[in-house]
Amino acid sequence: MLTRHLRKIGVDELYIPDLVQETIATTWEALHEGRVRGAIHTKPEHALRGFMRDTAWFHAMNHARRASTRHESPMSSLRSTPDLVSSDPMPEIEARDLLTWVMKSRPKLAYIVLLAARGLIGADAARTMGHGLATHHAHVQKLRAALRKLDAAPPKQAPRPTWKSRKRGR
Repeated sequence: MLTRHLRKIGVDELYIPDLVQETIATTWEALHEGRVRGAIHTKPEHALRGFMRDTAWFHAMNHARRASTRHESPMSSLRSTPDLVSSDPMPEIEARDLLTWVMKSRPKLAYIVLLAARGLIGADAARTMGHGLATHHAHVQKLRAALRKLDAAPPKQAPRPTWKSRKRGR
């Protein structure tokens, strides 16, 4: 479960065993200290899985930050952005710089970018993150606001379906 989750969030295969080990050790300590609790209607195994996923995410983000303090590329443990097919290298360089800034400053927004790069958007991305659709859209709006602060052009939204196309779907 943890290996699959770490692969999904983009951790390089080389670092996955170490991060799984750190996650299990942290979860074990938290269990002994009584820090793993679920809600009233949450089964204990679901609460434990959620805690382990969150802990794995935090360990992966810490690992990415540690890599940047070792004078490596800040995204050395995460997959790089997809190469753009263009003769001009500037858009690709700007995209990498922008993604590096997002990865450093806002990990949840960075996760949205990584999911979008893998083709998961909207409800699929919300399901993967474990959030509701409204929460996911709020994170997307925060990401767009952060991009506007940098004077970067945020990705355009897909056109809304017309009433005819919605009617055809019924």
